[in-house]
Amino acid sequence: MIYLSLYLGVGVVMLAVLLISDRRSNPEPSIKALLDDLNPDRQTTRYKILNKIVVPLLAGALVIFVWPVVPAMKLKDIFWKKAAAKTEELQFAVARGDLIEMVALAHIERRETVLDPLGAVPQCPFGHLNAAWKTFRIGLQPQDVIWSFRSNWETTWGRKELRAGYVAVRGEVIGAHFLTVWKDGD
Repeated sequence: MIYLSLYLGVGVVMLAVLLISDRRSNPEPSIKALLDDLNPDRQTTRYKILNKIVVPLLAGALVIFVWPVVPAMKLKDIFWKKAAAKTEELQFAVARGDLIEMVALAHIERRETVLDPLGAVPQCPFGHLNAAWKTFRIGLQPQDVIWSFRSNWETTWGRKELRAGYVAVRGEVIGAHFLTVWKDGD
């Protein structure tokens, strides 16, 4: 009997710690007003009794009886965040060794104009991607030089990809790129 009361006592302490830490981390629920506006049922007495009394009591009783799960979940959360921080996805960037040749904008647009005899793709540079190409061109400065590039990229998860396209180079700085090929590598 003493073990049961000790077990439940630790559960009550664990519940108190959880409630205090929750109040400190979330002092005021900011989304409550938005949810109340979206769902008019939240204003009914039945809903308020269920969400403000019944659910907290059941959750509190659950924490008191299965409290050993709480520290295990907290430790898992702490270590999972550390592991997730270590495996942050790398951002693709064109390296100097990936550059192939300097290309003039007029030559790129001539070379990349889509000629579809069925007319499913607009007859303009890069077809359906023409708007993205125009956005890339707007970002160019007069001193930028356009290079074609090809890169064998390996993601954080070890997947090999082939990426190719065009990149703006300003002096020694490699700038924005426009991808024309992005597929699983060999």
